Amino acid sequence: MICPMASFLLQKDMNGKRKKFVIRTLGCKVNQIDSRALKGMLIRSGLIENVNSPDIVIINTCAVTKNAIKKDRKMFNGLKKKHLEAKFVLMGCFPQTYKKDAEKFDVDLVWGTVNLDELVEKIKVLLDISINVSASVGTLVDSPKTGKRSRYFLKIQDGCEQFCSYCNIPYARGNLWSRPEKEIFEEIAMAIKVGFSEIVLCGIHLGLYGKEKGAKTTDLAGLLREIVLIKGLGRVRLSSIEANDISDELLLLIKNSKKICDHLHIPLQSGTDKILEAMNRPYNTSYFEGVVLKARKLIPDISITTDVIVGFPGETKRNFCETLKFIEKMAFSKLHVFPFSAHEKTPASKMKNKVSSEEKAFRASKLRIFGESFEKKYEEKFLGKKIELIVEKNDKGILMGKEEHYFDVIIENKKSEKNAIGTMHKCFID
Repeated sequence: MICPMASFLLQKDMNGKRKKFVIRTLGCKVNQIDSRALKGMLIRSGLIENVNSPDIVIINTCAVTKNAIKKDRKMFNGLKKKHLEAKFVLMGCFPQTYKKDAEKFDVDLVWGTVNLDELVEKIKVLLDISINVSASVGTLVDSPKTGKRSRYFLKIQDGCEQFCSYCNIPYARGNLWSRPEKEIFEEIAMAIKVGFSEIVLCGIHLGLYGKEKGAKTTDLAGLLREIVLIKGLGRVRLSSIEANDISDELLLLIKNSKKICDHLHIPLQSGTDKILEAMNRPYNTSYFEGVVLKARKLIPDISITTDVIVGFPGETKRNFCETLKFIEKMAFSKLHVFPFSAHEKTPASKMKNKVSSEEKAFRASKLRIFGESFEKKYEEKFLGKKIELIVEKNDKGILMGKEEHYFDVIIENKKSEKNAIGTMHKCFID
């Protein structure tokens, strides 16, 4: 298997005639990670990234909602007009879920979400190339020292078997899959070596790492226990985890390790049991509350962020008010709010008592404003305290980055270090 860290390699043009590519990505972090991995594999195969005059355009699509598919089409149409002579590849969740519809697009190749190594071979055939350049040739392009992201997003899991009534991800991503531990450890070590201070573990259903039938890996807690021992690691963060996957073992590990961020992103989706049941979520509000309270008892300052969908079919104004009250009770440190968007392949798209677009927009706006007050209140808890941030931007000595508890911090650094991005800085919040 070709390691996704190959995306760090940028070869020199050895003959001046190498084919050029560009990848455009829509959707979640997992899609972004897949695109990064594909980019590295193409570079290893002798291609050059070029956004202005590519020989081939690859669009990695999203199909999580109806609106996401509209964005896929809009991006495709825009790029098709811009790059008239280029060949086109449509890949990702949209063709994986709607293969016949995807094949109607004016593209040269339709692909899904798996077998990137095979996709690379197909692209090479399309471009009539066979050159393979050694992965050792080149310089780093995605390290903090070159001004890119300071947090390294690492995909360790794929697939979902939850089948929430509003979500098509199980159809788009397929069966559960866990990445071998050895590969994970090697990639983390390489990321650390080039300057990344934070590793973000990502997956479609992260909490099910190592839980698929016949898996030969440990579970998520066991993996974390080994990751924190990797030499040079700054810190590690979980991208998102379901409430029913948060074990006592995992919470104790977070509590007792300074390397694991005191932050859990736990999707709620609704604060009323009626809607949670209609969504086919694997918990009710009482269970969710119990998980949050247990986490806060063990780790008092832990940041709990969440996702909420508003305007789900059958959600009355009273139900929405119940959600507001539950969110107030939970006092999340950050909310990500999404108006419900029907996906025709999901049971939710066929449900009655749909909420109007105007009402969904109103509820989303109200909930976002509501959430901002909790976000501000949570950050105020750290006034006068010493925190540590990883620098993501450096604007003439003004450093901006993420703190362990997942809020943004801006500090003035009089030294104005040129290579500040990716470094960890301690400071007081005032």
